[in-house]
Amino acid sequence: MTSATAPQTARRRAALLSLAVGFLMLFGKWTAFVITGSYAILSDALESVVHVVATAFALASIIIAARPADLKYPYGYGKIGYFSAGFEGGLIALAGLAILYEAAVALIRGSEPSRLDLGMLLIAAAALINLVLGLYLIRLGKRTSSLILVADGQHVLADSWTSFGVLVGVALVWATRLAWLDGLVAIGFGLNILWTGWTLVRESFSGLMDRADPALLGRIVGAIQAAREPGWIDLHQLRAWQAGDRVFVDFHLAVPRAWTVAQVHDANDRLHDLLRGLLGDETELIVHFDPDRPDFDAARPWTVETATRIPGPDTDHDRGRPAPLGAARPAAVLE
Repeated sequence: MTSATAPQTARRRAALLSLAVGFLMLFGKWTAFVITGSYAILSDALESVVHVVATAFALASIIIAARPADLKYPYGYGKIGYFSAGFEGGLIALAGLAILYEAAVALIRGSEPSRLDLGMLLIAAAALINLVLGLYLIRLGKRTSSLILVADGQHVLADSWTSFGVLVGVALVWATRLAWLDGLVAIGFGLNILWTGWTLVRESFSGLMDRADPALLGRIVGAIQAAREPGWIDLHQLRAWQAGDRVFVDFHLAVPRAWTVAQVHDANDRLHDLLRGLLGDETELIVHFDPDRPDFDAARPWTVETATRIPGPDTDHDRGRPAPLGAARPAAVLE
C-alpha cells in the first residue's frame, strides 16, 4: 500500500465502521423507544435515523474525493467533502426540527413513559459506543485531512451527548414520576441538535466559498519567513485554500531585477519543496515573481497581514502594458 492510498483506505474503513455502528444504534434506540414510549428517547432515535443516512452519504463522498484530478475536474474532487458536511448538517437540523415537533406534541397531549430502567440501559450503552466512535472519527479525520470524517465524527459526538442528556432527563422522569419532564427534555436536546446542524452547514458554506483560513495562512507565512533567502525581497497577494488532501497556494514574490530565469526557477523549486514538506505532497503552488520595487522593504518581517496585501501599481513595472478592461485611466492621460 502506498503512502497516498493508506489515508484513503483508512478513511473508507472508518466510514464503513461508522455506518455499521449507526445501524446498530438505530436498532437499539428504536427498541428503547418502543419499550418505553418516551419522547425524549424518540428524539435520540430520530437523530440516529439521520446519522445512518448522512453516514452513507459520507462514505460515498470519501470514495469520490479519492479520485485523482482529471481534465473534467482539474482541481480534483476534494470539495465533495464540503457538500457532504453541508448535507449532513442539513439533515441534523431537520432532525432537530422533527424532535421539537414531537416534543411539543408530547407536552400538549401528555405522555406516560414506562419501563424506563430498561430504556436507560440501552441508551447508556449507545452513548458510550458513540462517544468512542466519535472521538476516533474526529482524530482520524484531522490526521488524514478529511473534513468528511471530522463532520461525521462531530455528528456522532453530538449523538453521544444527546444520548447522555436524554439519559439524565429520563432518569429525572423515572425518579420524580413527572411525565411532562419527558417532553421538556426532548425540546432541550432538539434545540441542541438544531445548533449542531447549523454549525456544520456554516462550515460547509465557508469551505465552498474558499473563505480565508488565518491558521493555514499563518503556517505558510511562518515557514516561508523561516526559510527566507536574501533574494526573497517581498511576499504579497498570498492566497490559500484546501480541498481534502490538496492544498492550493499562490502568491507573489519580489526578487532582484537582475535575476536570471535560472535563479527564478531555482527559487520556485525551493518554495515548492518547502510548502510540500509543510502541507503534504498534494500541495499545489503557483508563484508569480515580481521585480523589486523601491517601496518594498527587504528587511521587514513578513506577517499574514503584510503577505496578503495587494500593493499599489508600480509605474516602472506596469509601463507599456495595456490597461485592463474597465480600469480607470491615469490622470495624466485624462488631461
